[in-house]
Amino acid sequence: IMSYGPQHITKQILSDLEEINQNSASDLEEIVNKPLVITGASGFVGTWLTLSWVSARKKLDGRGQLLITSRNPQSLLPLTTVIDERSPITAIASDIRHLRIPNEFRTGKLIHAATPASAALNSNDPSTMLKIIIEGQERVLAEALRMNNKVLFLSSGAVYGRQPLDLSHLPETWEGAPQIGDSASAYHEGKRVAELMGNIAADKQGLNFVTARLFAFIAPFLPLGTHFAAGNFIRDAVTSDQIEIQSGGGSIRSYLYATDLCSSLWALLLRGESMHAYNVGSEQEITITELANEVANCTNQNVKVVIRGIDTPENVNRYVPLVEKIFKELGISQSVPLQQALLRTSKWLKETRDD
Repeated sequence: IMSYGPQHITKQILSDLEEINQNSASDLEEIVNKPLVITGASGFVGTWLTLSWVSARKKLDGRGQLLITSRNPQSLLPLTTVIDERSPITAIASDIRHLRIPNEFRTGKLIHAATPASAALNSNDPSTMLKIIIEGQERVLAEALRMNNKVLFLSSGAVYGRQPLDLSHLPETWEGAPQIGDSASAYHEGKRVAELMGNIAADKQGLNFVTARLFAFIAPFLPLGTHFAAGNFIRDAVTSDQIEIQSGGGSIRSYLYATDLCSSLWALLLRGESMHAYNVGSEQEITITELANEVANCTNQNVKVVIRGIDTPENVNRYVPLVEKIFKELGISQSVPLQQALLRTSKWLKETRDD
């Protein structure tokens, strides 16, 4: 877990939060006047949602309260205080499998963002990964049914399994699936089962349950040095003289910036349809090599891009969503192009890096 302090709330972050306030004003107007619970609040997505809520509540003079839970939610408080020191936040450290929501939040909506998005856990101990996702969802649904309010579940584009190379963009209706014979599918399959559990609770017990299938993102607070290529490339460009690509660089991805991510999730929390899943990501595709070159271009033009691996039919893959549904139903579209996302992220990293 990376630790952040007040110095990480730069002018760039404040202007990003203001952008979310502008883009999502009508959704946030309602959200910041009611109680809200965010699980997994100290992860990348949870951090952005928490900061966005605090900023919007202050700007819109909201009356709502926020409950944030994760293993270490207190780590967010130094950040939120910079934005609004009077923000009413309750932080409860909890394993998602033992979640208990206090009575004063019972009338609130819930965003379930707690999952270890850890490639290491998924490959070293897949059965634990699977168990945490399923038992965590069981606990969240039990609490949500007591609250009798709306749940936005943050799932993943991983539920589709391997995207065919000749399918340019994955629609929500794609019937692919993870490989059951591959133990590395634990995270992917766990998310599928968790979606199903929520839809069963919606169908049989009347829970208002919406799923967001998240793809790839690039923005401040993204973990660096883990399994996220974009974060690794920006880290390399800022801290060294070369960007290393471990593969042959031909795989295709797309990246959405955090402002667009937050606007998508606020819209889904308020207006998404129960028992529906919505892709959240960018349709702007880019190869890993192009991404590395773009990062060098935006961040440090003296950095060299070094390709260490080779592409084979087995290791080249594609991970790009179709986001027509969220646009048609909720009017949400991407407003920050990739180059702008990279510029903002690298600028933030340079400003906040410990020299």
